[in-house]
Amino acid sequence: MSTITDTAGREYWESVWANLPPIQPYAGPVFEHHPVLARFLAKAEGKEAIEIGCVPGYYLVYLAKEFGYRVSGIDYSSNIGYVRENLKHNGIEATSLFSCDLFSFAAPRQYDLVFSVGFVEHFDDYQAVIHKHAELAAPQGLVVIIVPNLTHLHRVLCGHFAPAVLKVHRFPLMYQRILRKSLEEEGLEVLHCSYNRTFRPVYGLPLPLDLVSRAIQKGLRMLRLDNIGNAFASPYLISVSRKPARYLT
Repeated sequence: MSTITDTAGREYWESVWANLPPIQPYAGPVFEHHPVLARFLAKAEGKEAIEIGCVPGYYLVYLAKEFGYRVSGIDYSSNIGYVRENLKHNGIEATSLFSCDLFSFAAPRQYDLVFSVGFVEHFDDYQAVIHKHAELAAPQGLVVIIVPNLTHLHRVLCGHFAPAVLKVHRFPLMYQRILRKSLEEEGLEVLHCSYNRTFRPVYGLPLPLDLVSRAIQKGLRMLRLDNIGNAFASPYLISVSRKPARYLT
């Protein structure tokens, strides 16, 4: 049985995914990460991808539709059925959906792409989580780890307006230097490790402040200053790594 647990816990995730919206058809690459990911995730018809922490399944649909991956997912939330319906609604047949904890997961194969968003920063033993990502990747496979940036400005705002969200996060891997070092210590070749976009909160704000935030984002877009990655206010830190053909840790 796993002794490594996430800081949020199952009850937190059940509450987060308790009121998922009706399933919608895929509307294109709407994720703000897409321009970065498209540089590395070339058309991959027939290649195998797995998302760690796959509820609600939006990224699995994205990986299948945009790049042609055969997708699998793992999550210990009870909402894994929503993922299955989301894929079915979008004409995608999942290779496998696993309802279990990552650290008790006996993988049936290694994958050409191991993908997670907003997952690794929920663990105190973050190196063990990165090791599990690397372990699941096939030789020459890619490991994509995306973490929200809740440091600096966002730590202040989130701590004041969404303290329950801040409480379940751990901060080391939100720092570019630490994330890169952790990936390299796993023997991975880091292809990209940078903050993405200039400014956007990834947590809820009161309506007046949310309107101010949206106005700032619109102004940045108009001035073409909306894609300046920075530790102070960027919403995400994106990493893309490759597992060497001869993998030694």
